[in-house]
Amino acid sequence: MALILVVEDERSIRQAIYFELIDEGYDVHCASGYWEAESALRAFDYDLIISDIFLDDGNGVQLMDLVRKMNKKIPFIVISAFPDSDLALQVKQALNDRFFEKPFFAEALKEKAGEILKDSLGDPGSMGQTAFCH
Repeated sequence: MALILVVEDERSIRQAIYFELIDEGYDVHCASGYWEAESALRAFDYDLIISDIFLDDGNGVQLMDLVRKMNKKIPFIVISAFPDSDLALQVKQALNDRFFEKPFFAEALKEKAGEILKDSLGDPGSMGQTAFCH
Protein backbone atom coordinates (compact mmCIF):
# COMPACT_ATOMS: atom_id res chain seq x y z
CA MET A 1 0.00 0.00 0.00
CA ALA A 2 1.39 3.37 -1.02
CA LEU A 3 1.69 5.96 1.74
CA ILE A 4 1.65 9.60 0.60
CA LEU A 5 2.51 12.73 2.60
CA VAL A 6 0.77 15.94 1.49
CA VAL A 7 2.50 19.12 2.74
CA GLU A 8 0.45 22.26 2.10
CA ASP A 9 -0.16 25.28 4.31
CA GLU A 10 -3.49 26.19 2.69
CA ARG A 11 -6.07 24.00 4.39
CA SER A 12 -8.54 23.93 1.50
CA ILE A 13 -5.91 22.81 -0.99
CA ARG A 14 -4.43 20.29 1.47
CA GLN A 15 -7.84 18.74 2.07
CA ALA A 16 -8.76 18.73 -1.64
CA ILE A 17 -5.60 16.80 -2.50
CA TYR A 18 -6.17 14.49 0.47
CA PHE A 19 -9.72 13.58 -0.61
CA GLU A 20 -8.67 13.03 -4.23
CA LEU A 21 -5.92 10.62 -3.16
CA ILE A 22 -8.09 8.83 -0.60
CA ASP A 23 -10.68 8.29 -3.33
CA GLU A 24 -7.95 6.57 -5.36
CA GLY A 25 -7.36 4.19 -2.45
CA TYR A 26 -4.03 5.56 -1.24
CA ASP A 27 -3.01 5.93 2.39
CA VAL A 28 -2.55 9.66 2.97
CA HIS A 29 -1.11 11.79 5.76
CA CYS A 30 -1.12 15.58 5.76
CA ALA A 31 1.16 18.23 7.20
CA SER A 32 0.44 21.94 7.27
CA GLY A 33 4.09 22.99 7.25
CA TYR A 34 7.74 22.06 7.28
CA TRP A 35 8.04 21.18 10.97
CA GLU A 36 4.96 19.00 10.94
CA ALA A 37 6.28 17.27 7.80
CA GLU A 38 9.65 16.68 9.46
CA SER A 39 7.94 15.02 12.40
CA ALA A 40 5.88 12.82 10.06
CA LEU A 41 9.01 11.83 8.11
CA ARG A 42 10.67 10.66 11.31
CA ALA A 43 7.64 8.53 12.20
CA PHE A 44 6.62 7.00 8.85
CA ASP A 45 8.14 5.66 5.64
CA TYR A 46 6.46 7.50 2.77
CA ASP A 47 6.37 6.40 -0.85
CA LEU A 48 5.62 9.87 -2.25
CA ILE A 49 5.57 13.46 -1.00
CA ILE A 50 3.39 16.14 -2.55
CA SER A 51 4.54 19.51 -1.25
CA ASP A 52 3.93 23.18 -1.79
CA ILE A 53 7.17 25.10 -2.37
CA PHE A 54 6.36 28.01 -0.11
CA LEU A 55 5.24 27.02 3.39
CA ASP A 56 4.61 29.27 6.37
CA ASP A 57 7.57 27.79 8.27
CA GLY A 58 9.98 26.72 5.53
CA ASN A 59 9.88 25.54 1.94
CA GLY A 60 9.66 22.44 -0.19
CA VAL A 61 13.35 22.58 -1.14
CA GLN A 62 14.32 22.42 2.54
CA LEU A 63 12.02 19.41 2.81
CA MET A 64 13.72 17.72 -0.16
CA ASP A 65 17.11 18.41 1.47
CA LEU A 66 15.89 16.89 4.74
CA VAL A 67 14.76 13.73 2.94
CA ARG A 68 18.21 13.44 1.33
CA LYS A 69 19.96 13.96 4.69
CA MET A 70 17.76 11.23 6.19
CA ASN A 71 18.97 8.90 3.38
CA LYS A 72 15.42 8.36 2.21
CA LYS A 73 14.68 8.07 -1.47
CA ILE A 74 11.19 9.51 -1.67
CA PRO A 75 9.96 11.01 -4.94
CA PHE A 76 8.40 14.47 -4.83
CA ILE A 77 5.64 16.26 -6.65
CA VAL A 78 5.84 20.01 -6.02
CA ILE A 79 3.05 22.57 -6.35
CA SER A 80 3.25 26.35 -6.28
CA ALA A 81 1.10 29.44 -6.69
CA PHE A 82 4.27 31.39 -7.54
CA PRO A 83 5.71 29.49 -10.54
CA ASP A 84 7.83 32.43 -11.71
CA SER A 85 9.76 32.93 -8.49
CA ASP A 86 13.46 32.05 -8.60
CA LEU A 87 13.01 29.11 -6.23
CA ALA A 88 10.04 27.74 -8.19
CA LEU A 89 11.92 28.05 -11.49
CA GLN A 90 14.82 26.04 -10.04
CA VAL A 91 12.47 23.34 -8.77
CA LYS A 92 10.53 23.31 -12.02
CA GLN A 93 13.74 22.79 -13.99
CA ALA A 94 14.80 19.94 -11.70
CA LEU A 95 11.44 18.16 -11.50
CA ASN A 96 9.99 18.89 -14.97
CA ASP A 97 6.62 17.13 -15.16
CA ARG A 98 6.46 16.68 -11.38
CA PHE A 99 5.89 20.43 -10.90
CA PHE A 100 2.32 21.71 -10.87
CA GLU A 101 1.22 25.34 -10.92
CA LYS A 102 -1.75 26.34 -8.79
CA PRO A 103 -4.50 26.10 -9.72
CA PHE A 104 -3.96 22.63 -11.12
CA PHE A 105 -6.23 19.85 -12.31
CA ALA A 106 -6.69 17.22 -9.63
CA GLU A 107 -6.93 14.52 -12.28
CA ALA A 108 -3.48 15.40 -13.66
CA LEU A 109 -1.99 15.36 -10.16
CA LYS A 110 -3.56 11.94 -9.43
CA GLU A 111 -2.28 10.55 -12.72
CA LYS A 112 1.26 11.76 -12.02
CA ALA A 113 1.14 10.32 -8.48
CA GLY A 114 -0.03 6.99 -9.91
CA GLU A 115 2.77 6.96 -12.50
CA ILE A 116 5.44 7.71 -9.90
CA LEU A 117 4.13 5.10 -7.47
CA LYS A 118 3.82 2.47 -10.20
CA ASP A 119 7.42 3.15 -11.28
CA SER A 120 8.77 3.00 -7.73
CA LEU A 121 6.55 0.32 -6.18
CA GLY A 122 5.32 -1.74 -9.10
CA ASP A 123 1.68 -1.97 -8.00
CA PRO A 124 0.90 0.64 -5.33
CA GLY A 125 -2.23 -1.31 -4.40
CA SER A 126 -5.41 -0.02 -2.91
CA MET A 127 -6.10 -2.12 0.16
CA GLY A 128 -7.32 -0.48 3.37
CA GLN A 129 -6.56 3.10 4.27
CA THR A 130 -4.72 4.90 7.00
CA ALA A 131 -5.36 8.57 6.89
CA PHE A 132 -4.99 11.76 8.80
CA CYS A 133 -5.49 15.27 7.57
CA HIS A 134 -6.61 18.39 9.33
